[in-house]
Amino acid sequence: MKEPRYMTEDQFHIEMEDISTYPLQRSADYSFWEEITFEDLQTSILATLTDEKLKTFLGVVRNGSAFKLGEYFYRINTD
Repeated sequence: MKEPRYMTEDQFHIEMEDISTYPLQRSADYSFWEEITFEDLQTSILATLTDEKLKTFLGVVRNGSAFKLGEYFYRINTD
């Protein structure tokens, strides 16, 4: 069975990076990282972003870097 995908299109109908299948983490101080689900991130943070900010966030995180939104840094858990 195929996992659901959360690809998002911008205003020009260009698909943005999909990070929904990766284990995600967040940290307030970059030393202690806690798990966060994509669904929680989507409803609490990502849904409020502009398309441009969302595209930047998804691209940066998908490429292995951390990105700060609000009080937290977010990244893909590589452990």
